[in-house]
Amino acid sequence: MQTIAEIMTRDVVTVSDEATLREAAAILTERQISGAPVVNSEGVLVGILSESDLLNEVKKREALPRVTAFGLFIAPEATIRRLYHEGGDLAVRTVMTTSVVSVSEEMSVQEASRLLLSKKINRLPVVNPEGALVGIVTREDILKAVFSL
Repeated sequence: MQTIAEIMTRDVVTVSDEATLREAAAILTERQISGAPVVNSEGVLVGILSESDLLNEVKKREALPRVTAFGLFIAPEATIRRLYHEGGDLAVRTVMTTSVVSVSEEMSVQEASRLLLSKKINRLPVVNPEGALVGIVTREDILKAVFSL
C-alpha cells in the first residue's frame, strides 16, 4: 500500500503567519498555486491560506481594528477605510484558515484521497509528530499515484 511519504512534495511553498496579504498573494501568484500552508517562526503549521481566504471580504472586515474609546476610533477612519478596501497590509494570520486538516507520512494514499473528498479540500499538509511541516500532498499528487501517471 502506497503511503503519503512516497508521493508528497517535500520542498513546500509556505507563507509566514506574519506576512501581509499582499506578500502572500505575490507568493501564490508567482508560484502559480492556489494555496499554501502557513507556518510560524519555528516552522510549525499554524494554518492554511487559500485564494478564497485572500478574497474573503468578511474575514478582512473582521480583522480590521475596531477599538473605540467613548465612541471615538483610536485609528483614524481614513486608515480603517483604506485597510478595508485594500486589505493588503493585514497579516496572513488574520484571515488564514486555522482548522487545518493535516496528515502524517504514514497515512495511505487511499485514506488521504477519502479525506480530501470528504472534507472538500485541495491539499493536505504533512506534519511530523511535533507539528512541524514536512511536506504537502495535493489532489493532483493523489491522481498521479492512483492512476500511475
